[in-house]
Amino acid sequence: MEAKAGQDRPAQGSRRRVAPKPVAKWVSVTMQTAALAGLTEGKKEKRLSWRANDRLVHAAEERSGLEGSELLAYALAKVALEDDFAEELLALKGTVSRDVDLEF
Repeated sequence: MEAKAGQDRPAQGSRRRVAPKPVAKWVSVTMQTAALAGLTEGKKEKRLSWRANDRLVHAAEERSGLEGSELLAYALAKVALEDDFAEELLALKGTVSRDVDLEF
């Protein structure tokens, strides 16, 4: 069966779909964790407008596989879920008495 003229090209005014970049597994884990924490529930009512350095955005897109609002949502989730373990551990310095026997 022969293709008709113009069938191999998208219709005028339409956009050719580009295969999405693969999203890193840890991006999915972060977004699932944000959902489990209730951070993604409800309507999206907060509007954000921002400008960023092209190199920073490009590097984040390449590393995450995300673009635009998905990239911003991931970045916000990452900050909201940030692990404070190191800071909390360092804050404990000096809280254990020197008299405590730690030998087994």
